[in-house]
Amino acid sequence: MIDKITLLINISLFPFQNIRFIGQHEILAALGYIDEKSEVGKEARRKAQKHLQIQIQNEILRKARPKSMDEIYLLMQKFYPMLCNDDEAKRAGFRYDSFRSSIPIEKKLYLHYFQILEEFGDSLISYRDGDVVFKYWKNDVNHDKQWKFIDFMEHYKGQDKVHFFHAISRFIPLDIIIILHFIKNGLYDPIQLHEFYQHINLADAALDDILRRGVAENHIHASAAFNFSILWQAVMNGRIEAGYLKKFQPNHLAASQQVESYILTARLLRYIMTLYLKDQVFKNHSDAYQAEFFAYEHDPLFKWLRNNFAEEDPETLQILMNLLRDRDCAFLPAEDLISAIDRIRLAFTDVEEPEDLDFIFNIFPNHRGVNTYGENIFLHLALLYKHLFQQSPAYVENFEQFFRTFYIYLSIKNEFYQQVTQPTVMYGLDFFRGYFDRATDGIVKNGDYYKTMLRTLFQNRYLKKVELRISIKNKLNTNKKTLLEILSSYRDVIREDYGVEDDPQVEFPMLGIVYHLIKQPDNSNKDLWLYDEERNHTLKSLHFGNLQEMYIKQIQHLQELRKVVPMATNFIVGLDAASLENNTPVQVFAPVFEEARDSKYDALRIVDPEGNILPRQSLFFTFHAGEDFRHLISGLRRIDEVIRYCKLHAGDRIGHGIALGVHIPDWVRHNPLVILPRGEYLDNLLWIWGVYSYTPKLQTETLVYLERTIDRIAAELFGEVVSAGDLRIPVLYSVYERRFKRRTKEVMKLQQLKEKSGDEQEYDRTMKLQDKLYVAYHQEATLRKMEEPIYVMANEIEQIMMSDMQIYLIQKVSTSGIVIEVNPSSNEAIGEIDSVFGNQLFKLQSAGNIELTNVLVNVNSDDPMVFNTNVSNELVYIYYGMLQQGMGRDAALDWIESLRRAGMDTSFIRGARSRKQYLQILDVTIAALQTYASPV
Repeated sequence: MIDKITLLINISLFPFQNIRFIGQHEILAALGYIDEKSEVGKEARRKAQKHLQIQIQNEILRKARPKSMDEIYLLMQKFYPMLCNDDEAKRAGFRYDSFRSSIPIEKKLYLHYFQILEEFGDSLISYRDGDVVFKYWKNDVNHDKQWKFIDFMEHYKGQDKVHFFHAISRFIPLDIIIILHFIKNGLYDPIQLHEFYQHINLADAALDDILRRGVAENHIHASAAFNFSILWQAVMNGRIEAGYLKKFQPNHLAASQQVESYILTARLLRYIMTLYLKDQVFKNHSDAYQAEFFAYEHDPLFKWLRNNFAEEDPETLQILMNLLRDRDCAFLPAEDLISAIDRIRLAFTDVEEPEDLDFIFNIFPNHRGVNTYGENIFLHLALLYKHLFQQSPAYVENFEQFFRTFYIYLSIKNEFYQQVTQPTVMYGLDFFRGYFDRATDGIVKNGDYYKTMLRTLFQNRYLKKVELRISIKNKLNTNKKTLLEILSSYRDVIREDYGVEDDPQVEFPMLGIVYHLIKQPDNSNKDLWLYDEERNHTLKSLHFGNLQEMYIKQIQHLQELRKVVPMATNFIVGLDAASLENNTPVQVFAPVFEEARDSKYDALRIVDPEGNILPRQSLFFTFHAGEDFRHLISGLRRIDEVIRYCKLHAGDRIGHGIALGVHIPDWVRHNPLVILPRGEYLDNLLWIWGVYSYTPKLQTETLVYLERTIDRIAAELFGEVVSAGDLRIPVLYSVYERRFKRRTKEVMKLQQLKEKSGDEQEYDRTMKLQDKLYVAYHQEATLRKMEEPIYVMANEIEQIMMSDMQIYLIQKVSTSGIVIEVNPSSNEAIGEIDSVFGNQLFKLQSAGNIELTNVLVNVNSDDPMVFNTNVSNELVYIYYGMLQQGMGRDAALDWIESLRRAGMDTSFIRGARSRKQYLQILDVTIAALQTYASPV
């Protein structure tokens, strides 16, 4: 079903889903409409149609998985019959007829696009209690509404419709569809946009009542806590990080590499369209949304451009005419576009430098009281213009010129959206990383950075608790400064937006900070014996030695901050390890988390400046594990290693844990042969052996296979270090466990033994086998063998081991009180999950599986900017997944209430303090951070 939905969306929106068909030139040529006139010869049309069909097919094959070319053709006939052949074009009214009065072809084409978008809106959008909501109920197709395009929704019932919404919302921004729906339903006053930002509420009325009790966002990376509208507003107003667009690296689906130029082109066109609407259509009238105040007598866009630019700014006029009239859609150099934008801003506005507000509000200041994004105001005005003039035969030229410009702009916006919002086309964090960087690197980190971030999150009115994840820096003063900026911004937001100074008991979201260590790779150029504790630079001779010590130093900085500003423990609530899972073994983090949990850093009580004695909040742990793995066993092993070696206790959490919920037969079917490093495979086997060694359930054939495979892999790795006969599995396993200890301490023990021996050759000869193997893990020759990729077949015994390990680990998690952080959209896009409904939650918890109901989970959004979601809608996706599996609504609602409550209860933001006490603690913490002079 997902493939069919993806194909349908790609074809239905192809003319403006990206900039491949920008300007509509190829499409209009296939209709025989060129040079602003009528038609060309039949042969020319056929040639243009053939060319267009090839371009469409190539575009679709890059992004979707059609069953056949015939399927593409049939969908084209459904959505764009006029592009298939002359007869269809004539029947649809796209053939020029000099003897009949008809709508000109270009205008008719744009109306055709709008009709498709409007029908999507009719099928997906409704309103409830002042919210824009998802129309989850079945559509009444071809009855009271004679829909032309979306009668397929009759077959997309219930949860399939949720799949469709989820897919299209990751494909284009839905603001255009929503605003079209507003206008179609007579919502002409911009006040209707008040407090509408980006997200559609997916919950039905009963679920909405549950979510109103409050949800917690416990897994969200701060830099991705914005949304696309924030980023688009930033690029459209020039408020982006220096060099962001120049270094922007498009993905493999990009239709253009000229990101900076096409963004600046969109910015230029947005300025022009907004100024045109103000000057020619709305006349800046305060009641311009009312039909009687429209300026029906107005110039077409091109004439307006000539009147305003021909004498004053001919250079800008030439740029615009080449793009719009002559359809020269080649993007100009960035310098030329920036100059044109600056000239327009200085000539038409009173603003010398970009303001915090969108320039839309500078051009239409009467709409500043509407709490929404400037883009929503712009779309509303443009589509209101479309609504009132689409039926007027006297203004065909006006319509065509404006909406030709509009669809160029829309195509650029959709292209950019697909570069920062991740579809499900490839699994893995390394692929996701590109989307994350493109989405998050552009927002200017100025004084309003955290305010904007928090306000974006707080648009979700259900939100009661939010944990922001930020990275630990190497300097203590930098960590202090960042914490102060976040808490000060938070205080400003709750004062300004919630009025906490007037009413300290008012409800507002509580905030916690989870610091994460960033997983990083290391090279294999190592030699353990070069390490000297007196010279820090020699740490690089230990495998991950330098990185491990850097992490420990970061932990010490964090704990120092918690010690000298004890009130900050109320807000510094957790520690995490994040980023690419394959970069850094869990072994590196074990002593780091052990350092963080050392009791020397904790106390039972803290005293505030007024002498009040308060409990000191402990630091909780979470760890990204089992999310991105080459082999399922690798993912399971890492989860177990985190729980066992990183000092996780009840109430601590595992981030994602996808490996726990993977359906093994499906995984094996998709991964019959896996390539992974030899050393990783040996670690997997040794871990399995260790689990089986204290598990009564073990079949003889499994043990034989496991031990023989360990012997073979170990001989390949260590055959030059020790003789094959000495490579006993218990010794190998003891070395595996030893690698979870602090590297510098273990190496110092070895070096002291070597010094005591007095005879280096004698020491090498008498060295313990375990020590020899441990040294090998820090020697270049062995490390290169470990990194060498090998193939592993998922044979029957391997599958048995996978199943045994998964069952073992689920039971271990369920009895230990460890919480699994579930992120449905993220897990579907990154991990081994087939759809948003195939989440690992349904294996960890099940209404029909009593043994697993005690696995604790909380549901989160992870990276809202990349996946276009929030925690409330993530819970709704789970809810519809329950219904898809045949659960009744009452039972599903009870389960969602349990998940909602679990999210609140398992948050690291603890304490039962009143809101007034919480605000006092916040003030005291900020004051302490302001006066604390931390060491550099």
